[in-house]
Amino acid sequence: MKKILLTVMAFLFMTGLVCAGSETVSPEVITLITASEGAMKDAPPELYEVGRVLNTGPDIKILSPELADEYKAPVDINIVFVPPDNAEVDMTKFKVEYIKLMSLDITDRFRQYTTKDGIRIQKADLPKGKHKLRVTIGDNKGGITEEIFIVKLL
Repeated sequence: MKKILLTVMAFLFMTGLVCAGSETVSPEVITLITASEGAMKDAPPELYEVGRVLNTGPDIKILSPELADEYKAPVDINIVFVPPDNAEVDMTKFKVEYIKLMSLDITDRFRQYTTKDGIRIQKADLPKGKHKLRVTIGDNKGGITEEIFIVKLL
C-alpha cells in the first residue's frame, strides 16, 4: 500500500498536480484582457465615480508589475492583500474591473489565481497599450478597499 501511495505521489508531482506551499502559480500564458477588449474606447479622464469607497478594508499592495515601468507581455502580477488588525479578508467582496468607456468585470479571469493573501499570476497576457484595472477587496468587519492601477505594455 505504501509503495502504491508513493508511486501515485511521484506521478502527481511529476505532472505538476502537486505544488509546494499554498501559492497559486500559473505555468502557461494566461489571457486576462483580449485584443478586442484592449481596443475598446477608454473612459474619459474626468470620469465621475458615484459612491466613493472610503478604503477602510485590507490594504492592496501592488508588488509587480511596477507601475512606473513599461513591459512586454507576458507580465507577472503579484498583489498582496493586508487586512486591518483583527479582521480577515472576505473573498466574497473580491472584484477586478477593466476600466474602459464601459467597465468590464473580469473577476472570473483572476479568481483561480487569488487567495486571501493576494493575487499571483505568472505570464499574464495583455495587449499592447495602457490598461487601467480596479481591484476591490473587503474584510469580515465590513471594510472595503479599491485600488486603481495602470499597466503599460509595449
